[in-house]
Amino acid sequence: MASDLIAHAEIPTTDLEKSKEFLFKLFGWEFKSFGKGYLLFNTHKGFTLGLKKVEKISTGETTIFHIKVNSIEESLKKSKELGGEIYREKTIIPAMGFYALIKDPVGNTLGLYQTN
Repeated sequence: MASDLIAHAEIPTTDLEKSKEFLFKLFGWEFKSFGKGYLLFNTHKGFTLGLKKVEKISTGETTIFHIKVNSIEESLKKSKELGGEIYREKTIIPAMGFYALIKDPVGNTLGLYQTN
């Protein structure tokens, strides 16, 4: 099981345009629409950053890092064996791959990402 890279991070925001403008002016990141209520910045070097529209920033709506793995199924199984729980099952990301969310034994949410 390879988990050597952070492949994706997701930042919740109550104002997509304000966050998009801030991150562009600060870092030069250009976000593009990627579905309803979602903007995506793609480095085209194996890392993407998403801005997710939420009503308010609250527990459970925090920045999530997605670790690149060879097999989400194997990672979900091992996570459960180690005391974690599955928060979101393997889900397709059109034209990119798959993701899942787990909670570690103390409640932190971690993302898993698998390419096509």
